[in-house]
Amino acid sequence: MALPHDPHPGHDDATGVTDVILSEEHLLVTTERRAVERVVLQKVIVTERRTITVDVSHEEIRLTREPLAGGTVVQTGALPALHEPVVMILHEEQITVSRTILPVERVTFATTSVPGRLIVEEMIRHEETDVEVARGPSTTRPGNRDATSHRV
Repeated sequence: MALPHDPHPGHDDATGVTDVILSEEHLLVTTERRAVERVVLQKVIVTERRTITVDVSHEEIRLTREPLAGGTVVQTGALPALHEPVVMILHEEQITVSRTILPVERVTFATTSVPGRLIVEEMIRHEETDVEVARGPSTTRPGNRDATSHRV
């Protein structure tokens, strides 16, 4: 980038003053807000195996035999009919599995601004004046150069 120069430096013949305007670059650093990432929150169903031990019971038939004391005689009319079986119904506990859906957690999705610092380093330019004074042979002393240069 070229620095702005005054093509015709100001010279005032009345005062004998010539002025030159010097320029320099300045860094202007600002920030812009830009989108850098898109984040999507999705719910995913994860299947896992659960093993639960459940105590269950069932009925069993137990046959108990008791001997008759003293050889008691049973009359035939008092005996039940031999062709009619005795029927009993046995029961057991069976496992019933059902599923319910219960809310267990709330997830909040929010953004926060995190302050930070970045270092910006750039080269900048500025103008300086360089004055060169030429001395003629009459003003030259031993050890002096014909022209001297001064940076202001």
